[in-house]
Amino acid sequence: MFAHKLETIFLLSALLLSFLHFCLSVLGILFLRTSSVHSEIIHQKLYLNGDSRSQPHDEAMSPWQLFLSNQYFMALPLALIGITLLFSLISRGFYVGRFPCSNLYESLIFFACALAFVATFIQFKYKLSSLNWPACLIVMAMLVYAVWLPSSQKEATPLLPALDSYWRAIHVPALLLSYTFLLVSGFCSGFYLFRFYSKAHSIKDNQKENQLGFLSELVYRCTSAGFALLTFGIVTGALWANHSWGNLWQWDPKENLALMTWFCYGAYLHLRLSNKVNGVTLAWLNALGVLAIYMTYIGINQFDLGGLHTYGKV
Repeated sequence: MFAHKLETIFLLSALLLSFLHFCLSVLGILFLRTSSVHSEIIHQKLYLNGDSRSQPHDEAMSPWQLFLSNQYFMALPLALIGITLLFSLISRGFYVGRFPCSNLYESLIFFACALAFVATFIQFKYKLSSLNWPACLIVMAMLVYAVWLPSSQKEATPLLPALDSYWRAIHVPALLLSYTFLLVSGFCSGFYLFRFYSKAHSIKDNQKENQLGFLSELVYRCTSAGFALLTFGIVTGALWANHSWGNLWQWDPKENLALMTWFCYGAYLHLRLSNKVNGVTLAWLNALGVLAIYMTYIGINQFDLGGLHTYGKV
């Protein structure tokens, strides 16, 4: 029971941290945008008055602004959320006495933990601090959903015969990790579309093109990683199905949705590499893949589509 209490404490702590960091991220966006507009007005007044002096941007920023604009400092709370959820998963493993990824409750915690770490990695590697607020929002939503689930999902119950296999520790994490990379690529696609349709006059055309090119490349890299993991997850799932049910493919609704998701992202990669469509079309196609992930992962049980994968049903 002590491990179960630790699991709950870590889970609620991560939920609180994600809420606070989401508020901080949104506050940072609004505060820095207001400060940027104010700074631009000051420089315009200096120019109109004949004063050509220009200070470096960092010198005109307060310590609070410097903190909010630093992607490394802003990424650390997200990493802390991932570590807290990792401890929650470890405590869960001790409580149930197995690898904690066998029902919807455990998979939600695993997904939120993986998303926090993946988003932190992307921020540190590519300096994309804009990932903070959507990542925190999804992590928060997943944890609220996990807390809301009935107690039957949280108790240490014996595994179903089909789940009592070593394939569970291979197949499920691979799929959940693929969803995190593909979801991050969906975030970046959203940023791409927002930047493309943005009418901001302060952004020069060449700067806008550079930003769009950067986001397009980041979408491609995240999608490539997620697609590889998704392929591995589908293949291992087929092997697990053959081991448990004697057939590689049952044409189960969840299997069919997973295959549709694979085709969606496969089409994106094909069109991206062949240069047959523009970046906007690719971004919309990638964003459509997020809907396919939602239906495959959660929608299948929310809409009671039935099938063999009903262990995640609430």
